[in-house]
Amino acid sequence: MTVTKADLVNLLADSTGLTKTEIEAVINGFLYNVVESLQDGDRVEIRGFGTFYVKEREARLVKNPRTNQVVTVDHRFVPMFRPAKFFRETVNQRLLAKKDREDDAQSV
Repeated sequence: MTVTKADLVNLLADSTGLTKTEIEAVINGFLYNVVESLQDGDRVEIRGFGTFYVKEREARLVKNPRTNQVVTVDHRFVPMFRPAKFFRETVNQRLLAKKDREDDAQSV
């Protein structure tokens, strides 16, 4: 399942009591400021969640596996996200528990 921005707006509106318009403005403002900070070369760190940063990639030669043609990939900057330890562990625990329940249900 994919959770969209509209889904997040609805979830947050239901749990906070704020209007959907207010929530959407906050989400849009957050995303805008993250992008602006990355464009300025800054890192955005949210403790307990993760860090957004930009990684520089040098130009390089790559081979197209279908045609075996060698192509140059230009020098570029790539936005990255590194989840915080708590975030990684929490997601991992829940997904492992879900998988264990599914495996147990299939073995019955």
